[in-house]
Amino acid sequence: MQRRLGLMLSGMLFGSLGACATTTALDGTDFCVAAKPIYWSQKDTDRTIWQVKEHNAAGKVLCGWGK
Repeated sequence: MQRRLGLMLSGMLFGSLGACATTTALDGTDFCVAAKPIYWSQKDTDRTIWQVKEHNAAGKVLCGWGK
């Protein structure tokens, strides 16, 4: 489950950053509409937490999360 979530998040992150001029996700929806900040659990692995932080950092840059 965690690996699947990580792969999905990676795909969204790299899919949205790859074009640089747009924030469109892989399925054509706007990243800022489709994605929301994610929170991790103490049960998550270090890698999963890193991936969540990457996702949230992209949202902060692209969508202004946390402002």
